[in-house]
Amino acid sequence: MMRKLIAALVAGTLIMLWQTASHTFLQLHTSQEMYTPAQDTILQVLSTHLKTDGQYFIPGVPPGTSMEEMEKVMATSMGKPYASILYHPVQDMDMTMNMLRGFGTYIILAFVLVWLIGQFKQLTFSNVLLASLAVGFISFSFHPYAGYIWYKIPGVNIELLDSLLAFGLAGVWLGWYLPRKQKN
Repeated sequence: MMRKLIAALVAGTLIMLWQTASHTFLQLHTSQEMYTPAQDTILQVLSTHLKTDGQYFIPGVPPGTSMEEMEKVMATSMGKPYASILYHPVQDMDMTMNMLRGFGTYIILAFVLVWLIGQFKQLTFSNVLLASLAVGFISFSFHPYAGYIWYKIPGVNIELLDSLLAFGLAGVWLGWYLPRKQKN
């Protein structure tokens, strides 16, 4: 059990290190955080019209709208601008809890990956690495890519790179570390 815990802690740390590098000094996510000089005006308009935390899709319809009315709104919206807004009325950028939650999530993901790999009859570097890459691809396909299909979220290629590199780094570590148990 201690070996699996060490494997997961190191793998989770590698995932966290890649995510940190990707979002900070490598600046790979700039297309997802674009700047506009009209930001003050936009925030003023949003704070006037939006009062609660939430994600808004515009144009939208109120809850309870009939299917016929939804179809009319969609038809009149075709070819026109649309927006997805993630709105928070108060900025709170205390990164400590966010980073701790992220790190904890990566450790749990890595532990699940270690458990999954532990189900293999034979551990080799290549099958551990390929399994890790497969998990990275699955995680990318479930969320960032599924969102991109519908809403053309920017940076989808970087999200794929993030998933494959983060889980690839974890897979290199796990592929080196876990099979050694069989040889001892």
